[in-house]
This record gives sequence, structure tokens and C-alpha cells, in this order.
Amino acid sequence: MNKNEKKLISFNDFPVFSSLNEKDKKSLKDKCFFQSYDSGSTIIEQGDESNTVYFLLSGTVHIVDYSRSDKAVTYASLKYGEMFGEMSAIDGLPRSAWVSTITPCRVAALPGSIFLNLLKNNFEICLTILKQLSLRIRLADERFTDVSILRTEQRACMELIRMSKLHNNKKDKYIIPEMPTQANFANMIGSTRETVSRIFTKLRDDSVIIKTHNGYIIPNRRILEKRAFS
Repeated sequence: MNKNEKKLISFNDFPVFSSLNEKDKKSLKDKCFFQSYDSGSTIIEQGDESNTVYFLLSGTVHIVDYSRSDKAVTYASLKYGEMFGEMSAIDGLPRSAWVSTITPCRVAALPGSIFLNLLKNNFEICLTILKQLSLRIRLADERFTDVSILRTEQRACMELIRMSKLHNNKKDKYIIPEMPTQANFANMIGSTRETVSRIFTKLRDDSVIIKTHNGYIIPNRRILEKRAFS
């Protein structure tokens, strides 16, 4: 990355840095190094002893672990403005999961020691990270509960509901602007790509979801909710 490209990078859209002034954000950016990854690349390997913290400047990644039967389980999908790798920087333990790119990605990487010093000197950043970690734990708990009590189609509908966002503040019209691959989606709900493909085809045929060039429109979320809970 050349100097002109680096100047264009801003941490203004990163919630974790919202309490920092512009001078502190520039200082932090100067301490980062920047990397680009193709889709399907591994950024972090489970068990690795590195402690670098990463901030997504573009693209989408997923956090993956494997069950005892070697089945992939996706804990979270992250996109622009989100952070990963902070746990090893905080507790000093090896990486707990794999982080792989779903799309081409650019990241800002901050050495763990610098990140830890940042936490020690900024209560607001600590609180923001605690909230983010709490949210991820809650989401993981919800998914594990879904796997134990819901049928596969219900789990798929529940995950689509979680991923949906209100479209331009229009009542009852929701979108999923960036959809993971069907294989990644299957990992998220504890299923297979083939099963997810059949479910999505059925939902499209019933006009519960409408496919766009990179995501889906949900014309009436109440119908999707009914499919999730029926």
C-alpha cells in the first residue's frame, strides 16, 4: 500500500475508536500495517501464538471452529468496521478459532502489545470491546439453542432474520445486503450446503426472499418469521 492509499484510510467508522480524537486516530493508524487478502484466504489459524489485532477496511470474513467430527462451525461473519483477533491480545493465549475471508479483504493490523496499551489507557474502548464480546457470546448461544430445538429450515429462517436490516426506513421491507456463500451459511446453522440450497430455492419460489446481485430482499419479514416459528 502506498502513502496516498494509506491517507485515504479512516478509523472514523470503527465503533471501537469512537472515543478517540482525530490526532489519536492518526497516531494509531501510523502504528498499523496494512494487508490485502483474496477470497478463501486464511488470516488467522487456530492454535497460532500470534496476538495481532485486525480491523476490516473492506470485505467480509468468518470466524470458524471445527467440531470433534471435523464439521465446520461458523461463530460469526464480520464486515467493514469490525475487529477480530483481540482475544489473544487480551489473554495472551493461542488463537481459539480460524478466521478466513469470504470476499477479498483489506485489513489494518495492530500489534497486540500496542492494542493492549491502548486498552489500559482508555476506559471507553474497553467498554466498547466488552459490549462487542458480550454480543458475540449471546449470538453464539442463540445459534447453539437453535441447533438443539429447531428444524433446519427454521434455523435458516432465523439466521436470515438476524442478518436482515430495515431498508431505507421503509416499514416491513428488509434487506440482506451482503450474503455469505451457501457453504458458509450452512456452517452458521449447522447444516450442509446442499440442504441450504434446497431451502433457499423453496423460499425464493414462495417469494419469501427475493435474490439481488449480492444479497436478498425480504418483502415481508412477518412471513419469514412465521416460517421460522411454524
